[in-house]
Amino acid sequence: MQRLVDYQLHRTVNKAPESNAPLNNEAESMNAGGMSLRAATLYVHSITDHSQGRDLVLWENWLQWLIGQFYSPLLRTQNTRWIISGGQGDCSERAAVLQDLLKCHGVESRFIGLGGHVVLEARTEQGFWVLDPDYGICFETGIERLEGRAPGELAAWLVEQGLAPKKSFEYERLIKTSQDNVKLDWNHPLSPRLKRIEELCECAVWVVPAMCWLYVFWSMQPKGG
Repeated sequence: MQRLVDYQLHRTVNKAPESNAPLNNEAESMNAGGMSLRAATLYVHSITDHSQGRDLVLWENWLQWLIGQFYSPLLRTQNTRWIISGGQGDCSERAAVLQDLLKCHGVESRFIGLGGHVVLEARTEQGFWVLDPDYGICFETGIERLEGRAPGELAAWLVEQGLAPKKSFEYERLIKTSQDNVKLDWNHPLSPRLKRIEELCECAVWVVPAMCWLYVFWSMQPKGG
């Protein structure tokens, strides 16, 4: 619960003002007065742990959980509240949390699928950034420039950031095999259709019991002769 409260504060307290104040001199600034892209990425990385098996549980949304028994993709939530409260998520779920945080600060972002890994690309007044909350790393450039880097250059930089050499070269391969890199629309969820179904379930999870109670109340009323 404390993790979720802290996240709500990060969504609001550091939100950029609407004034025309000058931009921060740091290229990584989201907006005037806002927390930086690097800080946001590291924050999401710190409050969640990587997990491939984090499914929605019954008490979070019983209706979605029930449907998920017949359609398994619905067991993987895109609801940032549940991801944060559970403290676990895979690369796409952690990226969804970061996208939500960036959106609250007025920063556009989009999911980039790298053939097995998911990152975010952010678009600010200072330019494009590629953000990876799953690894806790940031690239001060857009995905297209990363794809065009010389062989070994990106891997060498990742090693300098503390990533193991083998993992660094695997990461570089994911980015440079651009034929399977998928770029989604700006500010769109990873799966818009499943997101809409999940939002409907969030409403229906209260409507269904309410309708049942109304029926019980109506059936208990004396019937006219």
